[in-house]
Amino acid sequence: MKAMHDTSSRLRAMALPVAAAALIGMIDRPAEAGYKIGDDEANLKLGALLQAWGATTSEAAPDGGIETEMYLRRMRIVLSGQTNDTVNFFFETDNPNFGKAGSYDVNMFMQDAWVELNLDPALQVDAGMLLVPFSHHGMQGATSLLTVDYHTALLRYPLGSNKVWRDAGFMARGMILHDVIEYRLGVFNGVHGKPEPVKVTNDAGVSWTQQADPRNPSDWPRVAARITFNGFDPEGGPGASGFFYDGLYLKSEDGHVTSPKKVLAFGLSVDWQKDLAPDWGPLPATSGTPERPIDEITDYYAAAADVFWDLPLDGERSMALNGQVNAYYYNYGDRRNPGSWLNEKSVDAGGAKGMFTGYGVLAEAAFRYRSVEPVVAFDWFDSTKAPGDLGDYIAAYGGVCYWLYGHETSIKVQAGASKTNGVKWIPAEIVQIQLMF
Repeated sequence: MKAMHDTSSRLRAMALPVAAAALIGMIDRPAEAGYKIGDDEANLKLGALLQAWGATTSEAAPDGGIETEMYLRRMRIVLSGQTNDTVNFFFETDNPNFGKAGSYDVNMFMQDAWVELNLDPALQVDAGMLLVPFSHHGMQGATSLLTVDYHTALLRYPLGSNKVWRDAGFMARGMILHDVIEYRLGVFNGVHGKPEPVKVTNDAGVSWTQQADPRNPSDWPRVAARITFNGFDPEGGPGASGFFYDGLYLKSEDGHVTSPKKVLAFGLSVDWQKDLAPDWGPLPATSGTPERPIDEITDYYAAAADVFWDLPLDGERSMALNGQVNAYYYNYGDRRNPGSWLNEKSVDAGGAKGMFTGYGVLAEAAFRYRSVEPVVAFDWFDSTKAPGDLGDYIAAYGGVCYWLYGHETSIKVQAGASKTNGVKWIPAEIVQIQLMF
């Protein structure tokens, strides 16, 4: 009976998205994504993104209950364009997870906001709220993902260093050596510590003061860089279309979906900021002692290597192989040390969640035939300097994409399971309908 109940719960969660998918299949193709005002020299584009989700998740509760959700995963308004041949701009809002867990609180914020000076094919300068140039997957736009969502468990940026992986700063980028190499070099705010003292009292009633956040006491900027080697058609270029990478490149015309590019790209990335992994000195034995000292503080750094492919297989480009593999290393110090500042953050509350030293890999692969594309994906992270399995993650999932009108209107179905901190496998299923205009 329980199995029948679980199946019924999942079917109910999928019913509405599947019905909506059928309705989308009956409508005419939308116009080219976005509405353009102006000409090729000076223009303004207005667009929007809507991603509706229906999901089921088997909870980690002893009774193995099923949670069902229907909500708006992303709801965005997009403004982009250029004032002349030199100045580009991009602004994007988001109101994520609207309706999730019955919450309809408005949480709209400015997610992307940048201006770009297009000085030369070899040099564009971006300033504002920018995606940090760390790995191919980290620079992708949400509208063109191959899977239903990001591989979030593998993008483990420092707490307080970003807003949805964006950071305020400046970035130089461009294409050199006949577009064989693309580079990106950025300087960002990163983490700002809070050196002001706060009072702390332990369970034994002993009180002392310590810095609220002892990281980066000298306020060093964050530096991130990326270099890409393009085997065939290049990724990158001026404006929003070159700023964001795609999870796969699609073009929809005359009722057919084709691959406009042939891409094989290899990338290397680094991310660094000084003094982000502090360890406290010994706990005070009695109240009234001086401020608790820092015993040692080391730098945060991370590195990534990736390969991305989007390879048409026929002359009409109606078939293609798509996918990518991204490998990561993050250094946050040793959380096996009881004095690690990160250990004071509640993992369950999302405080230091994901901030572990270790290695990880994300991988996805697919074969597209016209508008239909089966997908498989895998995530893995091994926390090498944490107690037990804390910080470990593994997930495997697969599904099917139906590119009704390319990225503009698509339907994705995905199912799989994940295990966090070595606890248990939790199955999940998601249906997503995307509309972009």
